[in-house]
Amino acid sequence: MAVALAGICLLTGTLHGNIGVKPAFVEVNLDEGRPAGTFLISNMGDKEERFRINAVHFTYSEKGALDVSPAGKYSLAPYIRFNPRELTLAPKTQRAVRFAIIPREKLVEGEYWAAMELESLAVNEAVAKDEATGRSVKLKTVTTVMAPIFGSVGKTTYEGQVNDLQVQVENGETVLKALVTTTGTGRLGIVGNYEILDSSGTTLSSGPLGAAYVLRGAKRWLTKKIDTGTPNEQYDIKVSFKAAHLEQPLAKEARITWPEAPSAEAQAAARRVHPGLGRQHNQSESPTDGGDQAKEQGGEAGS
Repeated sequence: MAVALAGICLLTGTLHGNIGVKPAFVEVNLDEGRPAGTFLISNMGDKEERFRINAVHFTYSEKGALDVSPAGKYSLAPYIRFNPRELTLAPKTQRAVRFAIIPREKLVEGEYWAAMELESLAVNEAVAKDEATGRSVKLKTVTTVMAPIFGSVGKTTYEGQVNDLQVQVENGETVLKALVTTTGTGRLGIVGNYEILDSSGTTLSSGPLGAAYVLRGAKRWLTKKIDTGTPNEQYDIKVSFKAAHLEQPLAKEARITWPEAPSAEAQAAARRVHPGLGRQHNQSESPTDGGDQAKEQGGEAGS
């Protein structure tokens, strides 16, 4: 039997499953010496939960994939100390986890970040059959819950821009895409909206365009499946992104020729060549927690 190990990392809001974390994130001023604070962890379930508490750094790819590492550029993780380091929560109880940030070097101006990671000490196992090979695969999963900690040094600037605006056909679906970049020294927790107008100025479609963190020095695509539009017709597309740290929303508009979707036969042929096409990757639309994002590591090993 083959064995795979999956680490599921969730950047949380105030609650994930039966585990509550308050506050959902923390902001501190690193100019104040050794800033400290407290997270309150609650077990609202019916069974005991045990966690190891780690300080980790995290980033997102342009497409929103979460990457967690012990350290990295602009990381606070090496400087954070937690007390306690392990936690046992009986059902219907809560406990405080205290943290202190102790920089060991002078940091340049701007924002730094890390997360308190609650790593479950329970390992779940499941067995699935790989239809392609006929082999059984044992999947071990470890769940972690993360609450971000952001720290600023000196005067942090919060600025950004919408670099690109596109309507493309991807995996047989028409998708509106906007690329947002941070140009300041701090993150932007953006909430997007879009509007599509025809040549007469009539609004054909409008609504939310997702929400996400765009971290310092990063770019992020926000996407939305769109059913409106006639191939080869031109439309005016407008997008805007609000953020708590911005006085004015980031905005961009463009006149775009609507793409032509491939035929059903062409889509079926593409899937035969690339079986992964058409699979959906879901993402939470909560800017205050950076989105619930599942990340799996490891794969099928030889039997």
